[in-house]
Amino acid sequence: MTVLRSVLFCALAALCSMALSENATAQDTLALEIQGPGQARMNIVQSKPFADGNMPADAQYLNELIRKNLAFMPFLKVMSDTDILGGATLPGPKAEQIDFKPFSLAKVDLLVTSVWKPGKGLGDVELRAFEVYSQKLLLGKVYSGVTRDQLPEVADRFCMELMALLTGQGTIFKAKLAFVKPSGKGKDIWTVGAMGRDMAQVTRYGDLGMAISPAWSWDGGRICFTLIGSTSHYLGISSGGKASVYTLPSSTVISPHFMPSGTVAVALSIRQNTDIYTLDSSFKNIASPLVTDSSIDVSPTFDQSGNLMAFVSDRLGNPNVFIKDLSSGSVRRASKSGYNTNPSMSPDGKYVAYSKQAGGGHRIFVYELATDTEKQVSFGGGSDENPSFAPDSYFIAFSSSRAGGRKLYLTTRNGDGAVQIPTGDGEALMPAFSPVAAKD
Repeated sequence: MTVLRSVLFCALAALCSMALSENATAQDTLALEIQGPGQARMNIVQSKPFADGNMPADAQYLNELIRKNLAFMPFLKVMSDTDILGGATLPGPKAEQIDFKPFSLAKVDLLVTSVWKPGKGLGDVELRAFEVYSQKLLLGKVYSGVTRDQLPEVADRFCMELMALLTGQGTIFKAKLAFVKPSGKGKDIWTVGAMGRDMAQVTRYGDLGMAISPAWSWDGGRICFTLIGSTSHYLGISSGGKASVYTLPSSTVISPHFMPSGTVAVALSIRQNTDIYTLDSSFKNIASPLVTDSSIDVSPTFDQSGNLMAFVSDRLGNPNVFIKDLSSGSVRRASKSGYNTNPSMSPDGKYVAYSKQAGGGHRIFVYELATDTEKQVSFGGGSDENPSFAPDSYFIAFSSSRAGGRKLYLTTRNGDGAVQIPTGDGEALMPAFSPVAAKD
């Protein structure tokens, strides 16, 4: 509990400084994250909803949405009523109405209450989060005139602010994932919210081709991908509606990726060699080489500055992950051994996630540039592949066969327990996080 109290204290201290320097606060609070898998988490519990007047039929639905969101937070353990002596039933939603002792005895750290009041739509709802030890209000929000359709957004906004309060980051609730689902004999690109809501199909090739390896533009308005046809590969770019398809001067088009400048980097086989190039603004012609040598170089990925590029090369034998400083041209090796593929550079340029053959399958590893060290962050059966850093450089999505068919999972760069992201029936693979600015 000492560790948890310390974390909460630091989070509150950071909140107090927010008015003075928002950027400095985010920097400080990110340093407060709980480190390492299996470490103690904050315990959080929700009370049953209250109402001043008639209780809306969807009041419990909002509680369930918030509970599902909180379950995605790796540093929180969502407790149930039965964990509390006498249950989580309260006489009221405000601090002066709550007896915090049963929650303190149950080692609850955070308590969330809700109360509905008459208003337009379903009414107005007040959401509060209390720190049990100090019995103080951490976060209180009012959402007026909400409708049932707005409840997911209400849950996201409240949880986003609670997470930002505790860690300095809440952008995960705004991010989307592009991913690949089998479609007949082919594959298509879909998108889904990071919490598993709002699924949408982007391409509709079905039996006509396989759309794979999606990657977002940095303004969130476009998704590029490889389209595998019956005789050749193509570059696909979707900006809503029917995707545009481009023929490139190569029969193979591997792992296209938008650069922060808006250009596309892609691995092409030119003159019997696979290297990484940038394309011009027409997406039809090569503009310049990024990596050209006698080895196979694929899978470019960039930080938000556009100065650092991680990629895979077999220049030392097995595929390994390297990082190139595009300003100086210097190249450093990231992965330390084995067979390594599918890199994803964190937007802040501090980490690279990739899949490595280990333990009879593939596992996700994270390389830290500052310390020149790598560590394993996914564990369990099956194979874990295609990691993708979230815009906060903290969460990582990946695909895994740990439960049978491949599905999407969410973990953190610290290796916290992976949570499955709902994507409906069928397999889901090759996740790619959007920037926060992802557009519908």
